[in-house]
Amino acid sequence: MKLDLYMQIKNHYETLIKTGVFKTGDMLPSLRTVAGELGVNPNTVEKAYQELMKDGLIEIIPKKGAFVKGFIHNPSEKLEAQLKVLLSELKNFKTKKEIIKRINELLEDSHD
Repeated sequence: MKLDLYMQIKNHYETLIKTGVFKTGDMLPSLRTVAGELGVNPNTVEKAYQELMKDGLIEIIPKKGAFVKGFIHNPSEKLEAQLKVLLSELKNFKTKKEIIKRINELLEDSHD
């Protein structure tokens, strides 16, 4: 299953935020800058940024830009957030069924 372009952009910036490339308070590139670099409509980038805002990762300040909000400090929540990013990226290459099967295999191999 191919992800919509705005979701690919959203996932890319989500990964950059969650891995610390963009830190709390950093400003994301403008809609026009990203649109120009990717050769897409600025509305597509805006939709991606809106999704990031819905997820609580950024704050959009009209006429100022999009800024990274404070990030998760709870280690468990941080690991779950990282897992969510990895799973969303895996969905570009594997089916949900394949992902679940592999996760189950890894869990069985880990021998609690």
